[in-house]
Amino acid sequence: MREFNVIKSLKILLLIAFTILFLFPTVWMFVSSTKSVAEISKEIGTINSFIPNFSHIGSWLDPYKEMFSRFNFGLHFFNSVFYSLVIVFGSLLVNSLAGYALATFDIPFKKYITGTLLILIIFPFQSVLIQIFIIINEMNLTNTVWGLALPHIGSAFNIYLFMVFFKKIPKELSESAYMDGASDWQIFTKIAIPISKPIFMTIGILVFVGSWNDYVWPLMIFTETDKYPLSVAVNILNETKPIFLNQVMAGLTITTIPILLVYIFCQKYIMPQNSTTGIK
Repeated sequence: MREFNVIKSLKILLLIAFTILFLFPTVWMFVSSTKSVAEISKEIGTINSFIPNFSHIGSWLDPYKEMFSRFNFGLHFFNSVFYSLVIVFGSLLVNSLAGYALATFDIPFKKYITGTLLILIIFPFQSVLIQIFIIINEMNLTNTVWGLALPHIGSAFNIYLFMVFFKKIPKELSESAYMDGASDWQIFTKIAIPISKPIFMTIGILVFVGSWNDYVWPLMIFTETDKYPLSVAVNILNETKPIFLNQVMAGLTITTIPILLVYIFCQKYIMPQNSTTGIK
């Protein structure tokens, strides 16, 4: 029993150590965004670089104000929110319908389609980036939100996740609905979707984080800087002279906060739930 407690304590200490290790860059970024460039240079490499200067709380937001006065960061923040929401809603709609069809209907070549999905999951988006760009360019969709969103909306991985989850929904629910005269669309919207909130939230969060952090594709698809999302626009802070490190950290902090908020407030919605709810 004592040996078990020692092992458990060591595991907890190890997890705490790794947590602190991974939090260090984020803490340093946030703290540096509240200090002057002189303070950052003076304290770098010391423990003080991770501690906010509480004697100058009133000046914590100065780097943010200076950054917004130099750059139209509000526009880029709006761009990121708009692009991410379009991709999330489009992805949930398209992938859930495809996954539901594969899980529910007896469609031709279902096994081959499922096998193709598994093969496509192996290939990352970056491996076909050039080919997709050529197609988008031929469709005259460069510099448009649809040119950015369309390649991200359809996802073999997300379709497969939806398919696996929908297969777990008891057939008794849909059979009872059919007997009551419900259509396939009504069963999908009024039975399948309410039961499948965990998978919708999980995929929604994954898609949101992926689209929010995406850098290469927006950089390729947009040639007008006013259309850049935050992930690309924050690089402007590193390229526009004079370069102020505290303003760069302020931009990175603003870029990071929405991701943290999504995880904090949406975590409870992605907990495993029993898909057999409704069976009596």
